[in-house]
Amino acid sequence: MCHLEQGGRLDDLLTGEVIGDPRGPAFDFNRFRGGPLFRVNATLPAKHMFIGHTVCPGFQDLLPARHWWRQTSFHVPGYDYFHEGANYRYTPVDLAAYDYAPTKVPAMERAARRGRGGPIALVYRNPVDQAYSYFRYCQAHVNPTYHLFRGRPVADVCFREYLFGAALISYARQFITYQIQATRHPDLVKMIPYENLIDRPVETATHLLDHFSENRREWPMLPAAVRLVRKDHMRAIEAKLGTSLDGTRNGQNSHMSGSEDTERDRLPDPSIRDETIARLSRMGVDCSLFVWPNPRAVTLRRAFPEHVRQARRAAG
Repeated sequence: MCHLEQGGRLDDLLTGEVIGDPRGPAFDFNRFRGGPLFRVNATLPAKHMFIGHTVCPGFQDLLPARHWWRQTSFHVPGYDYFHEGANYRYTPVDLAAYDYAPTKVPAMERAARRGRGGPIALVYRNPVDQAYSYFRYCQAHVNPTYHLFRGRPVADVCFREYLFGAALISYARQFITYQIQATRHPDLVKMIPYENLIDRPVETATHLLDHFSENRREWPMLPAAVRLVRKDHMRAIEAKLGTSLDGTRNGQNSHMSGSEDTERDRLPDPSIRDETIARLSRMGVDCSLFVWPNPRAVTLRRAFPEHVRQARRAAG
């Protein structure tokens, strides 16, 4: 959307539609690295936006030394970008003419601790589906740090072992930082269920963009941007590039499933879900914030094409 708002163009590879300014520059997917910083200052008030995984800024000093959070760790790197010791003077940037920009992590932490600084949002999935998606993602990852689990290929590990042996504690450690900060500073930190973004993408993305913009406004290019990121089109882009968009997949593998609802149709084993809720509740995670798949909704998605589903929703 930022690229389109800045006068760029994007061609829909499946329909041939030209979106944006036909004379504008095309999106350079070959240069795209996936951030984690993106230059957005022609669209949003901030110069850069961070899109990635990290502990919520401002959280680190809120817990006593003996809290479970301080006695545990993430099972792989990548969950807490701003506290993993990278050279933050040279944080990679996309959508810019330059490749790197400095990030002042201590200043960001101090501001967020006081309820100030840039707006923050967590888009989160329910923990079982999130862990299952990451489980699949790691199976074909190019880096053995991710595709091995305790010395074994992730592909040879059962999901229950992966979830309760590692992934769930990592999910809880990241999630609870946003839960606590959103309670302390609700105007600064928003929490958005991933399922809302999938089911109502334009409405939910508008809510997010208004939060980052710190006021309500029109986003005329947003519906077009949503159409461009539909799954079959993203896979067509990957096929043209000959690699995954983020460069982390082996060969032609993509971390996107083959059809739009494949993962969401895989309803969690009730025993896994119930055990997950029990464990997270003991750690202080508010499980009422999660959205679990609805079997009836899945049936409706299968039975009706998208334009019919939209008409049904509009009709109430």
